[in-house]
Amino acid sequence: MSSPSYLMASLPMIELGDVPPLTLEEFRHRCIGMLDESELNALDALLAGEECDDEFVAAYQAHEIQMKNVSGRLRAQAWGPEVRFTERSFPGYDVTFAKMIQDAFAKSNPMEKELDIDKARFWLVDFLAGVGEGTVKHVYAYAIKLQICERWARLSESAGDAAVLSVINANDPAYAAQASQE
Repeated sequence: MSSPSYLMASLPMIELGDVPPLTLEEFRHRCIGMLDESELNALDALLAGEECDDEFVAAYQAHEIQMKNVSGRLRAQAWGPEVRFTERSFPGYDVTFAKMIQDAFAKSNPMEKELDIDKARFWLVDFLAGVGEGTVKHVYAYAIKLQICERWARLSESAGDAAVLSVINANDPAYAAQASQE
C-alpha cells in the first residue's frame, strides 16, 4: 500500500540553493515500502528522463521538451536566418513556463541563466504536484528538486576550472601524446 503522505512528512524541506539534506540514493531508499512498485518505477523513469505512463512524469517530460524547443528556437534565431530549427512535438503548451524559460535565456550570465531555468523547474514541479496533502506527485516533485539541488551542490569554481582544462587538454595533441606515454 502506498503511503506518500507519511513519506513527505518525514522529509526535510528543500529550496533551490539548499545543500541537499540527503542524497538521491538515500531518498530512493526511503521511498521503498512507502510507494508501490508502479510508483517506484515512475520515480526511476522521472529521474532518468525516460518515458513513462504516469501523468506527472509525462507532463514533466513534455515541459522539458517545451524548454528545449524554446531554447533551441532562441539559439537558432541568435545564429541567424540560415540556421534551421525543428521543434519536437509534445502534448500541451504552458505559456507561463515558456515565458520563464524565454526570460532565463535572455540573461547574458550563464550561471544566472541556469539558475533561472532551475527556478522554472522548481515552479513547474510545484505546479504539477498541486496543492494539498502529500501525494505521490509531491514525492516526484521532491525528487526533481533534490536532483537539482544535488547538481548545484556539485558546481564550484574548481570543478568548472577542471572541466574547462579537460576540454582544452583533450583538444591539445601534445598533451594527448604525453598522457598516452604515462
